[in-house]
Amino acid sequence: MAVATSTTAFFPEQYGPLLDNVVEAKSIAAQVSSRLGIAGTTVAFPLLTADPDTAWTAEGAQITADDPGLSELVVTPRKVAGLTQLSNEAVNDSNPDVANLVGNSLGRSIAKKVDAAFFSLTAVTNGPTPIGTQAYSTVDTGASLTNLDTFVDAVFVGLENGSEISHFVVSPDTAQAVSKLKEQTGSNRNLVEIVEGGMRIYGRPVLVSADVDAATVAWALDRTQIHYVVRQGTSVVVSDHAVFDYDSVQVRGTMRVGFGFQLPAGIVRLYDAA
Repeated sequence: MAVATSTTAFFPEQYGPLLDNVVEAKSIAAQVSSRLGIAGTTVAFPLLTADPDTAWTAEGAQITADDPGLSELVVTPRKVAGLTQLSNEAVNDSNPDVANLVGNSLGRSIAKKVDAAFFSLTAVTNGPTPIGTQAYSTVDTGASLTNLDTFVDAVFVGLENGSEISHFVVSPDTAQAVSKLKEQTGSNRNLVEIVEGGMRIYGRPVLVSADVDAATVAWALDRTQIHYVVRQGTSVVVSDHAVFDYDSVQVRGTMRVGFGFQLPAGIVRLYDAA
């Protein structure tokens, strides 16, 4: 039984981009990266691996030419997809609340998978390249946090490696721990700057993600050096025919996303190295 008329009403053409907005609003990976939408299967970012050489040169003498070291970073977005089933009653009613509910649910689920892949310390089966497989820099936090010095250290480690740290990303446990740090024993004044929208450490916003692994205290990131590549945005498709024995239709959400780390050494992982 075809349900094209009802499904067109239920999921307008704009719903795919709307789902994109849900994913990117929920995804921490999207918030700490520079977004790029592409139409092809891959995108290549130029990498400068070495500066051209220079030398003190006498007036009137020939200047020796030298080429910069050039390479490229190739990012191939990978597919994350979900499938859900709706009763024909809900579809035929075309209730906007139902549409929002399903779309937000798919968006949250996709965002969760995107962040889990981004912060993974190991390769993700069928997924994009995670941050944990990069040749990142490190700061040893020791067994516990008693102050914010290691976060300051991370900013300067980033600078030494060519990045300007724009964000810290921490787990909920770390966020709770640093929120309780006080200026001194017996003081009620917090060390962490609390502003509208969240915490800041050393002037940098602190984002919280449950997908940061338990061994990592924080990631210090420069969003200008991290690319969040989306191929053709998110699509939402409703099946052309009902699932006969359930009096339902199926809804599929699909997104293709990849990550590119242009300056791996400029990524700083804070953790207990003991």
